[in-house]
Amino acid sequence: MIVRTINEMKGTDREVFAENGNWVSRRLLLKKDDMGFSFHETVIFAGTETHIWYKNHLEAVYCVEGEGEIELYDSGEIFEIKPGTMYALNKHDRHYLRAHDTDMRLVCVFSPPLTGGEVHLPDGSYPLE
Repeated sequence: MIVRTINEMKGTDREVFAENGNWVSRRLLLKKDDMGFSFHETVIFAGTETHIWYKNHLEAVYCVEGEGEIELYDSGEIFEIKPGTMYALNKHDRHYLRAHDTDMRLVCVFSPPLTGGEVHLPDGSYPLE
C-alpha cells in the first residue's frame, strides 16, 4: 500500500516547478510506483497561460480550487474551468491552459505514467521515457 501527502512531496524531487514559473506539480504517484498511471496535484499560478500538447500522453484533470479556462489550439473553442470541472485530453488535444485571478489547484492523472522530472518541451509536450 502507498500512502503519501502533498506536504511530503514539497522540497523533494517529486515537486517540479515549470521553468517559466507558471505552475508547480507535486507528483504523488510515478511510473516507478507500478500503478500504470501517474497521479499529481498541479497548481497553475494566477494570471498565467501555458501552451500544452501531450502528444505522448493522455491526461484527465479535475479542478478542486480556483478558476480559469482551456482553449483548444486548433478550433479556438474555450471551456471554463472551476471547482468540480473535469476535462480529459482523450485526443492528445493541443491547448492553452489559463488561470484567471486565482491559482487553480488541479488533480491530474497521466497515462502512460510520468517518471518524475518532466517539464514541457518547446512544443508543449512531455517526452516519452
